[in-house]
Amino acid sequence: MASSDPSSAAVGNARCKSREAMESTRSTLSWILAAAVAGCGGDEPAAPVADSTLDTPAEADTSIDDGATDVATETTDASTDSATKQLCATCHATYMAKLDAGKHKDLKSRCLDCHKDALAHQVDPGTVKASVDFSLDVCATCHADHKTQFLYDDKAKPGKYGGSIKTSKYLDFPAYQHLMGGHGFTLEYNEDTAHANALKDHIEIKRRQNAVCLQCKSTAVAYYWGELRRGQPTFGKDISWADSITKIKTNWPSTIDHGTSCNHCHDPHTTRYRLVRKQMINAVLERGTDPYDAAFNFVPKTVTELEDKLNEKGTDGKLTPQAKRLVGTLTCAQCHVEYTCGPGVDKTVIRDDFPWRKLRDIEAYYKVKYDTVQDWTHTGTGLKGIKAQHPETEFYWESMHYRAGATCVDCHLGLGEPGKPRSHWFTSPFKQPEKTCGNATCHGSLAGERAKKAQEIQDTVMAQAKTVELGLDAVLTKIEALTTAGGFDAAKLLQAKEHFMKGLLWWEFTVVSENSAGFHNPTEAKTNLDTAQASVDAAKALLGL
Repeated sequence: MASSDPSSAAVGNARCKSREAMESTRSTLSWILAAAVAGCGGDEPAAPVADSTLDTPAEADTSIDDGATDVATETTDASTDSATKQLCATCHATYMAKLDAGKHKDLKSRCLDCHKDALAHQVDPGTVKASVDFSLDVCATCHADHKTQFLYDDKAKPGKYGGSIKTSKYLDFPAYQHLMGGHGFTLEYNEDTAHANALKDHIEIKRRQNAVCLQCKSTAVAYYWGELRRGQPTFGKDISWADSITKIKTNWPSTIDHGTSCNHCHDPHTTRYRLVRKQMINAVLERGTDPYDAAFNFVPKTVTELEDKLNEKGTDGKLTPQAKRLVGTLTCAQCHVEYTCGPGVDKTVIRDDFPWRKLRDIEAYYKVKYDTVQDWTHTGTGLKGIKAQHPETEFYWESMHYRAGATCVDCHLGLGEPGKPRSHWFTSPFKQPEKTCGNATCHGSLAGERAKKAQEIQDTVMAQAKTVELGLDAVLTKIEALTTAGGFDAAKLLQAKEHFMKGLLWWEFTVVSENSAGFHNPTEAKTNLDTAQASVDAAKALLGL
């Protein structure tokens, strides 16, 4: 890992330029001490939020981070490995201490297992960076099963809604393009496919993108977001989407085929659970892990305290129930939340913000913080609107499964064989109910029956959603006609538009942006759709429909 101080790196470059001299003294302690005095590579950079933010005891033993796929050939001699370790420790003592304390301390080539060009970096640290490779291949050296599982895509649609087939959401919501009045999602909006396709699908979509979104699609982007490396930003709000994609393709080309990787949730140095999404961390520090449940909520004062809670172990040496629950939810919440991710109406600033709030509090939050300019102006009403982004976590809060302590992992990562970790195939529980719902602590032999009940719940929610959709469509059609014709009471028309925009938000958030067709929280789904319907009815009364 390279120094973040260009001046000290330059000193290291001047003092350590000769590879031959370095190789001849590599295994001696006197060289190590001399290098420390000379400042070869400079001081270790301060660990970024992502690096000290949440790691997890690798019960699933998948905790690996950066690395290169071909580093194993760089060194094979045991004495060289030892010297390499010592040399890295000269400038990166904190990282080495983490490595020594974790399960990866026995990696054969130490830092060279995961950092390409590490030897060249030691020779010329001022010029050569020790590459950080986010490819799954690095972790697959020891965790091949997890790579295979993560990349697996059965391309199946197990229920009536969602699935892993690239189909347009307009098929389920035929009025959507009309209702969303000029938002980018009216250009193309598809059902999510397998996690492995997240980055490719994002790159290929027709609608315009922005770099903030890439934090969910690429671990490299999330890891480096907003940070300076050698005085230069790697990724952030000031770097365009196109330039960000070019950087990914240039520096981590293999990750195009999977986007996110193990180190989105696992720290490679400590083998502990962690978070890398900066705004996720900030939201938890501000409002806690469970802001709508005093019994569950933990409000850490520091990143370290949050990290320790995620990795808290009981007297049996295993994660405590609370740690398991937090890990099983917060790691997924890095992406499956409502967040603001673009330039908005004013086009003056790129926003990256987690409200970390239920829908009932979202409108007031955005009104106060942004005057609701953070998303778009609806072309049919002329009013500013809120476009939700996959709010699975917030919707799930307060649900029956939430109160029971079930997590995203419990339902979406199937149990492995006895004595083996959970599968890393992130998918619908409909596809393997016996390994998710059939958990011995959950529904057991009734898994099939509960899966059938889940589909019935979805049918009920989606039937109500269809009624609201038709009502919204009728209201917007009338609004557009009256706006064109003129002569209608302006105050009433404005009120009708406001009711429409509220109804649109509550409908779209609940059944379009949120991806469970209501199942994550059936009670709230009905309440939300009742609210949307009330707005539709109020608008109809004003418009004489």
